[in-house]
Amino acid sequence: SEMIQSGTWKSMRFKAYNFEAQGPPIDSGHLHPLMKVRAEIREIFLEMGFTEMPTNNFVESSFWNFDALFQPQQHPARDCHDTFFLKDPMYSRDFPLDFAEKVKAVHENGGDTGSIGCIVKYRIIALLILSV
Repeated sequence: SEMIQSGTWKSMRFKAYNFEAQGPPIDSGHLHPLMKVRAEIREIFLEMGFTEMPTNNFVESSFWNFDALFQPQQHPARDCHDTFFLKDPMYSRDFPLDFAEKVKAVHENGGDTGSIGCIVKYRIIALLILSV
């Protein structure tokens, strides 16, 4: 600021300035540690031969969220405070009925798996409920 105020800058020689030059790369942003773990686990599953499903289904039926994964219908995670349920549409029939019958058999008595199942009557209406 002294040179500017006194005017001595007019008689000084300055290095040419390159306005097109790139600055040093900025070290910014890193993956969150949980995202790193997720990426590692994803890679392991892909290497094992699993494939990714489209993730644009944000609403899924309780059948696919719980029943097909053999979570008992009376399991606490299926309560309304742990799962969001829709009013409209409330039900879905987007699953193969023959597969649903096999899932029902496994829930009730183990089906042909060698398990004893949940030993409770399976409620087919629960298949239809949509959850988020």
